[in-house]
Amino acid sequence: MKYFTVFLFLIMANGYLFGQKTMMVEKIGTSRKYYYHIGDYLKLRVSAQDTILKGKLWEIQDSSIAVSELRPFDVRLCSIGSVYKQFAFPKKLGTYLGFFSAGLFVIIVANHLINKEQVFTPDLFIISGSVLGGSLISFSLSQKRCKIGHRWKVKVLNIPLY
Repeated sequence: MKYFTVFLFLIMANGYLFGQKTMMVEKIGTSRKYYYHIGDYLKLRVSAQDTILKGKLWEIQDSSIAVSELRPFDVRLCSIGSVYKQFAFPKKLGTYLGFFSAGLFVIIVANHLINKEQVFTPDLFIISGSVLGGSLISFSLSQKRCKIGHRWKVKVLNIPLY
């Protein structure tokens, strides 16, 4: 009986001690759902003050969250105007294309200087400019704005989702 009581206590304590809350942003009527846990990077717009907060998700409560870059800032769920979903691949691609564009610019200019040609030619701007344009397009696709309202909702779940 003693072992059964200890076993029952450990099973019941497991659900309360290791439970982690999850913030979910979902689009009603579709299967689009984005999950945020404590420690995830988050960017959101607070509608009451019209400010943008960027930082790590510090704490999740039932009706508020804390976002922190330097110190935690509490935000009520009802005052969130929009959440920006960040996509890692387009952001990295934009960074690499920007560096590649600068590298191409330097290489073509150095080639023109070595060969004693005109330095700034149309091919210099066409090639490096098109790669830079691809970088800017990739940066613009690296985040998606989810405007909280009739279609997008913010919910707090008490179950851990990994």
